[in-house]
Amino acid sequence: MAQPPTDRRTRLIFIGGPTLTDGFRLVGFETLVDPEIRDIDRLIEELLETPQNAFIVFEQSPEMAQSKLLQQVRNEGGRIVVSEVPALQDPTCFHCDLDRQIERLMGSQATSGGTL
Repeated sequence: MAQPPTDRRTRLIFIGGPTLTDGFRLVGFETLVDPEIRDIDRLIEELLETPQNAFIVFEQSPEMAQSKLLQQVRNEGGRIVVSEVPALQDPTCFHCDLDRQIERLMGSQATSGGTL
């Protein structure tokens, strides 16, 4: 059965460096270029206070791990979905949360190309 149409639109938001930001802006995302952690937390607080759905894509960087609210939203799931993409300058260093979970369970060889 088809879902009834809603008036809610999903906010598409990209957070990252200027190169990737330009591409995401071209396809209709709101963008934050190299924001401070407090700017990211302010955005997430705003999203948590409103009933609006959101899809946040961020460029993977160690700085993003400093946002407690970002981690909270990722752990809770729900109407705010968070994903990450590798940095253009080093796409081979991309590691998602699943990689880290597998590594914790099976050791570093599991994600470094070893055989299971």
